[in-house]
Amino acid sequence: MKNTSQLLSALMSLVIGILFIVLKGGVISVCLTILGVVLLVLGIVEIVRKYYVTGVIKAILGVGVLVVGWVLLEIAVIVVGAVLALYGIVDIFKAIVAFFKNKEQKMIAKVFNFIAPILCIVAAVFLLKSKGEAYDWAIIVAGVFFVIDGFFALIGALADGKKPAPKVIKGEATEIEEE
Repeated sequence: MKNTSQLLSALMSLVIGILFIVLKGGVISVCLTILGVVLLVLGIVEIVRKYYVTGVIKAILGVGVLVVGWVLLEIAVIVVGAVLALYGIVDIFKAIVAFFKNKEQKMIAKVFNFIAPILCIVAAVFLLKSKGEAYDWAIIVAGVFFVIDGFFALIGALADGKKPAPKVIKGEATEIEEE
């Protein structure tokens, strides 16, 4: 049973990864729609079960996600981009101070202090300038990670299905007890 569960989990991870790579930014639309519908249905079910407050809240959230989900996502991307830019700028100033302050630090170490802040600023510009492409790239990268995870999980599930080799203790072969 455990092996079947591992196998199904690995296959689901592979399928999700492939869908992310193929659908790219469309995955966001599908996920927002599913989330909105699920919240709306859960809200209606709660109202029918006479849990009026939580039902109305879930239903309103569901309608809100369906109507303004993309707007909220765009706001979140702008906030993340702005925070990344600020973080990068602050870290560049810290790296400049460290560059001139630390006389005993090697030049290569001083240069490496600038890499993370520069990457943060580049990512921030990418997020703020081209939101559609940023969504696509983020989803593709997530899809690649899902595929890699699914591949290794599949190998692990298939390897777990095989009977383990006997363990040798003091020259005698004994069977390994399975847990």
